[in-house]
Amino acid sequence: MKERRLHKCTRLSFIVALLFLFLVGCGQGEQLTEPPTADSPAEIAPTEDAAAETDASGDTTAVEAGEPIRIESNGEVPFYARFGENETFSNGEWTTIIFYRQPDCIPDDFNLNQFFHFPGENDPGAFACAPPTTTSIETWANGPETDPAPLVAEMTGRGAVPVWFFAQSDIEAAMEDGIVTIGELEALPSRRAGTASTYTELLHPSQSNAQTLIQFKAEGALEDGGPFMVDVSFGAPDVDNHVTIAMDQ
Repeated sequence: MKERRLHKCTRLSFIVALLFLFLVGCGQGEQLTEPPTADSPAEIAPTEDAAAETDASGDTTAVEAGEPIRIESNGEVPFYARFGENETFSNGEWTTIIFYRQPDCIPDDFNLNQFFHFPGENDPGAFACAPPTTTSIETWANGPETDPAPLVAEMTGRGAVPVWFFAQSDIEAAMEDGIVTIGELEALPSRRAGTASTYTELLHPSQSNAQTLIQFKAEGALEDGGPFMVDVSFGAPDVDNHVTIAMDQ
């Protein structure tokens, strides 16, 4: 009788032990699959993208891929003047040229008709003429290291932007051979020089925009006396293309 009871107790203890092990095993499985709560915090390793969005101070910022970059470029542009083979602005009588560098700094042998003067080996290009006559803020899709040009450039005069005016016929004659130097412009009989005390420009370059746009306005005084005003707008479909030049004759 006692042996029978002992046998029953042994079997019961064995069943209880199995049940306990089963419950413990189930509890551990739930702990691994449930997300961490406030009572049981867990560290999660950052993903590669999240790590890339952490700045030098260790703070994570919500930087979205492809966000445009704004740069204060201080007017440092690789050209001397708003003039070239496809960069002449005339009202049918007068042609105006805006200078982003002082005219007396432009190399005598540089062909202004080609517009750009990029740096090369032992040649700083247009950047040798400093300081520029304007300041500027540029908006880039990725940055100057990879993009051919900014999406948008906004320029403001420093208070003394050189502006020259010529009879349109003189400019057309000077451009016939494809070469126009600063000395050639200075020698044109119709040249009238002035200085813009205020100058603003908005540019959407063709190198980075399907739809280009240029708008600029200059106001100042002529060296031979009297005020002048230039207002130019060309490009976007919703823009009224025009060249307005007003000055004392």
